[in-house]
Amino acid sequence: MKNFWSYIKNDKFAVGCTGQTVYVYDDKGNEIKKFKDITYGYTPMFCPRKNMFVVKSTEGMIAVYSLETMTLTKKFRVAKVGVGSQDDGFCFSGDGEFLYNIERPVSSLYTCLSIYETAGFKRIKQLFLEESAPRLYLIEYDFEKNSLFVLGKMREVGDFVAELQNEKLTDVTKLTFEKYEVLHGFKRLELQGFTAKAKEWSGLNFRGFDLSDAETLTVRLSDYIK
Repeated sequence: MKNFWSYIKNDKFAVGCTGQTVYVYDDKGNEIKKFKDITYGYTPMFCPRKNMFVVKSTEGMIAVYSLETMTLTKKFRVAKVGVGSQDDGFCFSGDGEFLYNIERPVSSLYTCLSIYETAGFKRIKQLFLEESAPRLYLIEYDFEKNSLFVLGKMREVGDFVAELQNEKLTDVTKLTFEKYEVLHGFKRLELQGFTAKAKEWSGLNFRGFDLSDAETLTVRLSDYIK
């Protein structure tokens, strides 16, 4: 197995990312295809209910791949801010119809949430563009709750977790700095598939956390809502 930054699986395929190359495997571990369409592409994600996956690049690009034809179907820029700044969270809606991507459109200091329809990956909306808006760092779709949850920071509260309903944050819950750091670190590892390389470079590892069995844990943002 290559030294992947990220490696994720579903019931039919696996996708691994080295940063410069994207590898696709079948369910038996046989390499099917490799792509070199995107640089600094560290994080892949399968789209629910659709035979596709995307890879997000830290330089502000997203590549979309078909698992039916094993081809790149679209590559587009989400933000112009430079390499290393576009590494925040993203997720699909439960029905696979929308992609929610946290972006830094004008500065590495500010974030917004962009919503794309997955039929053609046209951006249909951007939320939290105001300078005073909360800074978002992670977003996930909770299939049990049938809702979106985000992790971030806001001026009045500090570190927080909240539900995103009707394009607004609800049930905003303040987190201690320690709890935020652990939750953020764990969810980043989860996005990367808990690879050995991701664990090695995780901030949690540098802080002395034992990550050897991290993939056996189940952690949901919604569990931290009060």
